[in-house]
Amino acid sequence: MKELIKINNIKKTNILQEINLSVFENECISIMGNSGVGKSTLLNILSGIEKPSEGSIIIDGTNISELKEPKLTKFRSKEISYIYQDYKLIEYLTVEQNIKFVEKNNKNIINEQKYFNLLKELGLIEKEKIIVSKLSGGQKQRVAIARALLGNSKIILADEPTGALDLINTKKVLEELVVNSKKLGKTLIIVTHSPQVGLETEKIILMNNGKITEEIKTKEITMAKLEKKLLIENA
Repeated sequence: MKELIKINNIKKTNILQEINLSVFENECISIMGNSGVGKSTLLNILSGIEKPSEGSIIIDGTNISELKEPKLTKFRSKEISYIYQDYKLIEYLTVEQNIKFVEKNNKNIINEQKYFNLLKELGLIEKEKIIVSKLSGGQKQRVAIARALLGNSKIILADEPTGALDLINTKKVLEELVVNSKKLGKTLIIVTHSPQVGLETEKIILMNNGKITEEIKTKEITMAKLEKKLLIENA
């Protein structure tokens, strides 16, 4: 497997301490830990939204820590899609318009067959022409997921993508996200505090006090053992 992301000795003053991590093409990982351990900051640094105090982020051979504007914004829009907990949709536009809006701005053309198949799989076909403000939370999150999956970016970053959903919708939406990211050849990194979410990915990165404390292959751990680890980390 090709290494797609390399994090070298990343530090962020008072938040992150010497973070080192490799992420591979088409890999699906989750970053877990208690609130305030630096998960979202790490994700923001990965996306180029924030700059590290020290260290480097290499994405597909490009050191984004050295990129200046507007090259950084251009690189980010091409290589990275971001799924937010609060969706970041345009409420007065339709489902279709929201999904295609970013791609139009980036002058990319969405494959219509891929678009149709994904909407069908996410249960959004009948909602395609509906204004987003009329959708439920679960439906809005599916729209945000479809938008990220249909982009040309190789990497999808998701910050608590199911945090606003109930247990049933969490499982459904997460399965749809993981399965479709695999199918479409995306690399998926999810920040979460939920063991249920973490166990849907291939690998869990545990964080505490601004550091990575452990990397766990999910096939080698049970829910009970993961919950126990998280309790110990958060103690």
